Amino acid sequence: MDDPAQAIEEARRAGIDLALVDSNLALSYKERVLRHASAQELMWALKEAGAAYEKSARPAAEIR
Repeated sequence: MDDPAQAIEEARRAGIDLALVDSNLALSYKERVLRHASAQELMWALKEAGAAYEKSARPAAEIR
């Protein structure tokens, strides 16, 4: 696709939040990396919390 305007319009029709893309591109590389690292830390914390909950939760069959 050689026409940038066409690519932008197709992205918009596909539901891509171009305002979010623009705001992220306005950040410096370092700021984007720091945000990514923060998101990864949150993801791992949620994953660990979910695993701990699953380990401690009683199976549904026991509740009845």
